[in-house]
Amino acid sequence: MGRPRTPTTILEARGAFINHPARAGERVNEPTPNGELRKSPPAYLTPDERKIWFEFVKKVPAGVLGDCDEFWLAEAVILENKRRIRTITVSERTAWKELLSKMGMNPSDRSKVAARPAAKKEDEWSDLDNTQTM
Repeated sequence: MGRPRTPTTILEARGAFINHPARAGERVNEPTPNGELRKSPPAYLTPDERKIWFEFVKKVPAGVLGDCDEFWLAEAVILENKRRIRTITVSERTAWKELLSKMGMNPSDRSKVAARPAAKKEDEWSDLDNTQTM
């Protein structure tokens, strides 16, 4: 198996694009989520799975999941419910661990997950130029 791709935000933080600007050009059209992950669980989850959804939303590191990741989180929730009621198969447990890993929910994988920075809130004073003096 090949080495996993390093997230763009980690490469930027390392300064990798300074010496290799072409690498940044390859990632210009990288898709980003349209918004934040919704806090309420999908209607198709069972009551027990809905409780687990709320647990996961609280525990996933901030900025890791966006609105387009709802399906992955729902799948992890369903598998977590199966694990709790002791009906999970070996292959399902493997998929469960993989999903949790991708969401940065274990100590070693948190260092590999890149979170989106929080959006800056603009206020009425934000467009003033602070460099001018009177």
